[in-house]
Amino acid sequence: MEILLKETSRWLRQAEYDLKVAQWNQEGGFFAPACFWAQQSAAKALRGFLFLYREDALITRSVADLLDRAMTYDESFKEFVGQTTSLDIYYKTARFPDALPGGIPAEVISEKDSRDAIKQASNIVTMVEKIRKNYLPDTL
Repeated sequence: MEILLKETSRWLRQAEYDLKVAQWNQEGGFFAPACFWAQQSAAKALRGFLFLYREDALITRSVADLLDRAMTYDESFKEFVGQTTSLDIYYKTARFPDALPGGIPAEVISEKDSRDAIKQASNIVTMVEKIRKNYLPDTL
């Protein structure tokens, strides 16, 4: 049991790191990678949340799927449904030219896209961190 609870903290720390990577890319004008790292941050935070309930969501990297699982334990995640579905689009489209007909991610994904993706991911990371603090003692 304690191993799974520690996994929550490990995944959340990585989610926070990935969010910083997204922000760094945003500041440098690398909007496509910023979107990808925002998606990764949100997915890792949600997976960390699921460890609180002893669930390892290894089978998916989808923010939408992970949100769906998270809502079975905490309805407050409903506020993200609909507004974070674009994050999953960036898992592939932010990295591979063949995911975008006629263009490449570096030329198609905009600063606004990355700002929105980072905000969505940041909101998820913040919520998971808040829930974790209420759930786990500080000594873990």
